[in-house]
Amino acid sequence: MLSRPTIALGERPLSLKDVTAIAHRQAEVELSAEGRAAVLRARAVVDRLVDEGIPAYGITTGVGSQKDFGVSREAIARYNNLMITAHATVAPGPSASAEVVRAALAIQLALFAKGRSGVRLELVESLLARLQADDLPAARLGSSVGASDIVAMSQLAVPLIRKQGVAPGGSGPAPLDGLAAKEAISLLNSNSLMLAEATLALAEVRAVLDAATLAGALSMEGFRGNLNSWREEVDQARGQPGQLRTGRALREALAESRLWQAGEARFLQDPLSFRCIPQIHGAAEAAYDFAHAIFEAELSAACDNPLIDTATGAFLSHGNMETSACCLAMDTLRQALAKLVEASGQRIHKIQWPGFTGLPTSLAVEPGAIGGVQFLNFGHLAGANVGAVRQAAFPALLNYSGQLDDGVEDVAGNAPQSVTETVRSLVPAWNVLTLEVACAVWAVHRRDVPIAALGKGLRPLAREILALLPIGSEGEAIVDLGPLVEVVKTAVGLPAGEK
Repeated sequence: MLSRPTIALGERPLSLKDVTAIAHRQAEVELSAEGRAAVLRARAVVDRLVDEGIPAYGITTGVGSQKDFGVSREAIARYNNLMITAHATVAPGPSASAEVVRAALAIQLALFAKGRSGVRLELVESLLARLQADDLPAARLGSSVGASDIVAMSQLAVPLIRKQGVAPGGSGPAPLDGLAAKEAISLLNSNSLMLAEATLALAEVRAVLDAATLAGALSMEGFRGNLNSWREEVDQARGQPGQLRTGRALREALAESRLWQAGEARFLQDPLSFRCIPQIHGAAEAAYDFAHAIFEAELSAACDNPLIDTATGAFLSHGNMETSACCLAMDTLRQALAKLVEASGQRIHKIQWPGFTGLPTSLAVEPGAIGGVQFLNFGHLAGANVGAVRQAAFPALLNYSGQLDDGVEDVAGNAPQSVTETVRSLVPAWNVLTLEVACAVWAVHRRDVPIAALGKGLRPLAREILALLPIGSEGEAIVDLGPLVEVVKTAVGLPAGEK
């Protein structure tokens, strides 16, 4: 068995690829020598602030609207233990998956390894030990407004001090007897859970975009569309990077297709949902690039408030936990995804519409009351799922108008809500793209186009999907789209989730 690579935290910035690998247990984690030294330097600053009795937010004072109340040196340990437990209030709702929790713990550890938080090395080692042992704590989603995942991060931390968490487990092999100065606020004051969920969502969106390329190309095969609209000269004339990338991917999928030959295209000009795939998918690629850049940078952001400045020995109160950039990026991506899915839904209808296809209604063997994709309600399923993706696309950025902590927290980025809506859109997006693939392959079969005559990059997927379609036996048994969805996901390399 091949050994997994090791990611040394504190050695270099954590990447989205790193976090995804850790989440799926495809990489090990350790604390680098640089990270260890940085933790010790920052802790020395916190110890000095406590020893000298300097008023420092969250270190020798309360937090939020209670920031003006001091905490005596003798009460600091008890205050930190009470605060991390008190902030972990549990509300009914979905729990974070094991993958999200692993990713969140890794992101938090990477933050501490920067040496800007001031927690003890013992705490970092305890966090690291439970991640390495995969003894995962539980946390509920849906409790953050995007100015630190305070509640959920507290829930992840509680088992570290030998208290019952949201669910059994999560204390790890080296639990602590309690917390010290600055540690409670550092444990809860980050966006690690949101970033974890966003990282995994971005990885899946990447797979969705790749699947959309295959689906669109297959639809062109089934429709016998005009590939002149997808030539490189067209993309070069527009010059948009996303369109250029999409165009290359489409032409690669269609390499060696008979559709490139003269006389294969049925129309001089196809409907826009076919003709504009490079433009629509290209816009989604641009949105993905924007989101990827924002979240990649955010993994390296020091958002723990206050920050410890080891160069000057000072603490810095700030607003780096604010998440408007993350929310804007995810909102943009989700809207672009909804546009892509909407176009996919249009192709699903066009490819079975006799006036456009020249084939019998519903791609049935012959005109009649029985058979074809509409007999299986593929069109209705597509319409419902397109609607779900479009509903989830509404932006979250401007939805916060709260006045938390006696008006201290009067703005928030709403990134967790935006990420949640993005995750919610993924299942219906996969359903729509799979229905498009199924209809396209069905049309290919109905036109008697051999699989070997399709684009080289489409043949394996078309062959697998064709074997699962109930062509000729519609209505004899209930059709389950689940296996087809899994085939499409596998075709673009999406890792299987934990059962």
